[in-house]
Amino acid sequence: MSTTLHWIPATRGHELALDRTTLRCRETGGRVLSSVPRAVRGSKVGAELAELRERLVRHEAECRAAVEAWLLAGVPVPAGLLARVWPDPGWRSCLEHLVVTVGGESGLLTEVGEQGQVGLTGLDGTVLAPPVGPVTLPHPILLEDIEQWRKLSDSLGAVQGVPQLDRRIHHRPAGVDLQATGVDDYAGARFKELRHGTGRAAENGFVMRGGFAVLRVAGDDRVVQARYWLGADDPALPATTGRLLWIDAAERPVPLGAVGPVAWSEGVRMAELIHSGAQSDEQ
Repeated sequence: MSTTLHWIPATRGHELALDRTTLRCRETGGRVLSSVPRAVRGSKVGAELAELRERLVRHEAECRAAVEAWLLAGVPVPAGLLARVWPDPGWRSCLEHLVVTVGGESGLLTEVGEQGQVGLTGLDGTVLAPPVGPVTLPHPILLEDIEQWRKLSDSLGAVQGVPQLDRRIHHRPAGVDLQATGVDDYAGARFKELRHGTGRAAENGFVMRGGFAVLRVAGDDRVVQARYWLGADDPALPATTGRLLWIDAAERPVPLGAVGPVAWSEGVRMAELIHSGAQSDEQ
């Protein structure tokens, strides 16, 4: 719990405060309660704080989506932009402790100054202060020393608001047909109703388009779409998953040999997350 909460009288004998996005309640005497009594939650102040909480939750979700998009795109983020958003707790919680690269130096991001200067903790634990410049958020599959970064993060008790070091990564298997244009490893999974599959996609942050779960991600030198077939029939009808494939900007399938490591990893991650929610043979 935060130590500097702003407590507001809500009902006789009770005060409320928002601890980030968690509603807290205490007695006027100062004892913090483990839960918020219904009458206090339903008070005018309780309703106002609940509405504020919903806005903060939406804001933090938008921050996470933006930072994850930067991670997937591999495009340097202007230092000035980070300087503007860093004071916002929602943004900072998503950016803090990510491994970033600035001016050839890599480290866990711990600070961003008003002029865009960053503070990093290097692999050896030293504090780095690289010159102001664009900040790159490398995808974990591109981090050669990822195990060392994980150990450093654990030793510092660092928490990443957007999973980077703990993100599930997938390397292209050696035996893949490089000329093929799709992967069938996740085809044939059954959902009792199509909406269960599309709901599974939505809860993991993927959009549906034309029967496919879709994710836009950076390739080696281009942006591609990973697409995983779920179905385009009545949402209440049973559905069976199909191929995972990658499509370029001209809507052409990309040969598997030309799919970059980030695009491959994220496409397989998408298919795996949706596939894991399907019916098993025993159901």
